[in-house]
Amino acid sequence: MASVGDQLRQARESQELTIPEVVDQTKMKTDQVQALESGDWSIFAAPVYTRGFVRNYATLLKLDPEALLNDLDVELGQAQPSAAKADGDSPLRAGVIDGLMLHFSGVKWRAVIPIFLIVTMAVGGFFAADYWRDYQSRDHLEGLGSGLNDAPVPGDEDQLPVITNAPPPAAKGS
Repeated sequence: MASVGDQLRQARESQELTIPEVVDQTKMKTDQVQALESGDWSIFAAPVYTRGFVRNYATLLKLDPEALLNDLDVELGQAQPSAAKADGDSPLRAGVIDGLMLHFSGVKWRAVIPIFLIVTMAVGGFFAADYWRDYQSRDHLEGLGSGLNDAPVPGDEDQLPVITNAPPPAAKGS
């Protein structure tokens, strides 16, 4: 049985595709395509990325991605036993983060992000309109006390002493 890298390389060559054409169509880097074809899995940061690239490349070459991923698991030494434990204690091959990354790697973000932004703007517009409607119907002078508009009553402590027996000031210029 040929290795995963050999299967990918042979399929690419049989379809007369060059590595630059594969790079252009898959948006992978040249060294990643070369690593896939040579079976150098150490270039990838985690097995989830290796699986994603193999799936992407196999889809481009119209190969069965699941069969290649099963072969890849055998090559990486991650193949699960044929019969899982009945009590459900079979260990996971990858962590939760790797599983989430693999799951979200298939999402078409160019379609999801604009939809998310449109939904966010619609929800924000709804709440803004609701707030504006409430703001317009509210009495803005509610809560002002009756004493706020009355003139203050001066007390004795607020007045200066008035001297009544002082002579009037002299007029200037007379």
